[in-house]
Amino acid sequence: MQEHIQDEIEKYGAKAKGRSELLKHLAGKKLRSGEAIIAQCYSCLGYYADGRNDCEMPHCPLYPRMPYRKKSS
Repeated sequence: MQEHIQDEIEKYGAKAKGRSELLKHLAGKKLRSGEAIIAQCYSCLGYYADGRNDCEMPHCPLYPRMPYRKKSS
């Protein structure tokens, strides 16, 4: 299963923050908490296949650390 996910990331996933961290996790390596957060954002947003955009989900507990969120003025 993990190889299938890795293949999808390699084929469809954008080169964006969280990609290498998610691949590292899938390879069985440990992540620091900040790495885990951006890996989850990468996964949740479908590997940023549609671009590096803000998920616009402020109810998500990880949203304050979302790499591409719009900064409030």
